[in-house]
Amino acid sequence: MINVKRTKAWLLVGAAALLLGVGCLSLTPIQAMHKVELEPGVTASGQYEVNPVDGSVSYVHEGLRLRVEHLSADMLDAQIPGVENPYVYRHVDYDQGFVPQRFTIFQLTLSNPTFDKVLAEPQRCHLVTDRGKVLRPYALTRTSATGDPRNFETYWLSRGVQSGNAQKIYLERMAVLRGAIFQPNSFVFKGNTYSGKLAFDPLPLDTEEVVLHLDRLVLEFGIYDIPKTQTDLEFRFAVDSRIVDAGVAAR
Repeated sequence: MINVKRTKAWLLVGAAALLLGVGCLSLTPIQAMHKVELEPGVTASGQYEVNPVDGSVSYVHEGLRLRVEHLSADMLDAQIPGVENPYVYRHVDYDQGFVPQRFTIFQLTLSNPTFDKVLAEPQRCHLVTDRGKVLRPYALTRTSATGDPRNFETYWLSRGVQSGNAQKIYLERMAVLRGAIFQPNSFVFKGNTYSGKLAFDPLPLDTEEVVLHLDRLVLEFGIYDIPKTQTDLEFRFAVDSRIVDAGVAAR
């Protein structure tokens, strides 16, 4: 009888230890994240310049400069550290086991000291991976999404805004986006500069290279604002995509 009691006692102790261990595992955060960095690739034309300091690539033509810079999740997190940041994830996706990328973001800056006015349209941009995947940029709202359904209004509404606090955060995020994305029909007149962000879906883990295409950059307009001189641009980047320990990523 005593042996039976001892056996039950040991079983209870073992079960308690097992439950404690499982509880500790469930309370321990998964310290891993998907880190993506883009480095400028080789360009065939002398009209492109690479900045080795910030990793940006610029198309230069008769003084005009279109600068393209990839913004990593760390850079975006530093720019907007609050919950209103619409660009990054800050929590683990437990289906994947790490903090994923939310978007692929580029900062475009168009400086025009030369021409009467120029125009770069975001809907004429697309991102192509080395695996042949074609990504289109996100528009701001459903009404401004032309030719592609991706837009930030639908994206954030589909993630739930039922509560008062969620509605507040949604409006704050849309306000950030409204002031930051590269807007369509943004003419850049002589002596002015315009800058904005292009947002694409996150890159697949196995991506090794991407090319950002910007088609029909208008350098000269004719009568009735009909484009007279246009050019197609390509910005090539090598991709470093990996899952890293959060402690390593922070260093």
